[in-house]
Amino acid sequence: TGTGALSRLGGLLHRTPVVAGLFLLPALSLAGLPPFSGFVAKLALVQAGLAVEAHTIVAISLLVSLLTLFSMTKIWAGVFWGAPEEAPPLEAAAGDGRLSSPALMVAPTAALVVLSLVIAVAAAPLWDLSERAAATLVDPAPYVEAVLP
Repeated sequence: TGTGALSRLGGLLHRTPVVAGLFLLPALSLAGLPPFSGFVAKLALVQAGLAVEAHTIVAISLLVSLLTLFSMTKIWAGVFWGAPEEAPPLEAAAGDGRLSSPALMVAPTAALVVLSLVIAVAAAPLWDLSERAAATLVDPAPYVEAVLP
């Protein structure tokens, strides 16, 4: 639309539906909702916090998730569902009022959405890899013995 002011963006759901979807999916991941990688990370944090009885940290992390969900939903609703404050400065690409979404905007975002889903699906092997890396950080002796003869 030619502007970066959220207050001037509105009604983009009908004009750029692909961008609307590609914004919503990572926003849900940021809030820690399934099936995205943000959920896997949030679940691990909550489980670890409960395991060591760090209830305050668990409560804060869940509160932050709710606030993130609220803010992302508010931004999405305003930008994509809301009515535009003024007429859009750019001409629509087609007669239906839709703007074309540049490939340089859509492709990287779509790739990150797919990557987030892949990370969530492959969480178990990645979790095992992370645990091995953490164990090496806590006790580097096996690594040092393997590297230095």
